[in-house]
Amino acid sequence: MPVLVRDLVPAFLGFWQQAADAPPNRQTRLWREYAARHPEVADDVTRGGGEPDPGPALARYPELIGRITANAPLAAGWITEAYRLVAPPLRAEDRTVPCVSMVGLARSNGWVSEVGGRHTLFLAVEQIPDVDAARILAAHEMAHALQFPLPATPWPQHGPLGQAVFAEGFATLLTAELLPEYGLAEHLWFGPGHDAWLHECERLLPVARAEILSCLDTTDGDAERRYLTLNAGHRLPDRIGYLVGVRALQQLRRAYTWPELARWDTGRATDELRRALAG
Repeated sequence: MPVLVRDLVPAFLGFWQQAADAPPNRQTRLWREYAARHPEVADDVTRGGGEPDPGPALARYPELIGRITANAPLAAGWITEAYRLVAPPLRAEDRTVPCVSMVGLARSNGWVSEVGGRHTLFLAVEQIPDVDAARILAAHEMAHALQFPLPATPWPQHGPLGQAVFAEGFATLLTAELLPEYGLAEHLWFGPGHDAWLHECERLLPVARAEILSCLDTTDGDAERRYLTLNAGHRLPDRIGYLVGVRALQQLRRAYTWPELARWDTGRATDELRRALAG
């Protein structure tokens, strides 16, 4: 079986049935008991070394419960469709991808983490607003889940900035080629409404390329946050590093196939990224 999906949404619904009308202290206690049984529910926080605080998510679950129950039966299909779309161009149909469908802490919508030494795809159904977002997101994360373990030396979960920029450029560009009915801004944000953001990123792309090139080897988490997440006031747009990665991968695609790119170890990927950014 190409994908193995663990569905933890029923576990959340069981927790929420007890917690929905409970006072805050009891809600928190019930959540901690639920998370102790299923630690994956906080992986979007703990994978970065943080401590989970369920308070903000507990406040949002009432408004998200309709989306959660609507998405729950669809998530396995989204994941399976993503595998069928992404595995063939990477020549990775022989790979099995462990996956988790779950309700998280209303933060990340999807990601790949190592669980038991295996790169595992996570989809947080409370953060997926519609089918279009689900298709883009599931394909993007499947690209990561297949690419990371393909080289002879699999990619580690954490590494320097260059590793992350290459990976995000790889997954975004591959998904954009496979789902051309969505624009690039939609692929970069998993939904519509970001065309003005893309225009601003294109305008500032030379500055971003130079900055990222100067610190490709840093393992400082602040650098990754500055270029690949919500950067808390940095002078460049949020997530501009995704576009830097996409443009670099477009250059590399002129010379290399997707199966070749997918099998580079992190050293080769960073070296080739460096040459593309400097060129």
